[in-house]
Amino acid sequence: MVPACKNQKFIGEAPVVIAGCGTNIEYIMSNGEHTYPIDLAIVLDHMSLQAASLGLGTCWIGAFYQDQVKEILGIPKEVRVVALMTVGYPKKLGPKTERKPLSEIVCYDRYV
Repeated sequence: MVPACKNQKFIGEAPVVIAGCGTNIEYIMSNGEHTYPIDLAIVLDHMSLQAASLGLGTCWIGAFYQDQVKEILGIPKEVRVVALMTVGYPKKLGPKTERKPLSEIVCYDRYV
């Protein structure tokens, strides 16, 4: 799997790699957006939150070669691999990072 993920070595060290796949890739919401990437983002986000509550670490992987991942995992051509996610116990916990204040990342009433 490592070569299919642009040689990111940590992926090969993870005990679990989840492939988030979209099967209904033609469905479009009334706002004009495809549903499958949004649905999968929601699912993977919930999985990462649950994993964190169990003391597990996760990492979303977007840097991969679609065709190679499909071949390795036997995923049909018509299915889209939206993201991969590693899951496992972290080797060590990193330092807590400072969060930006909401005023830097949220707009109220209008986009500014």
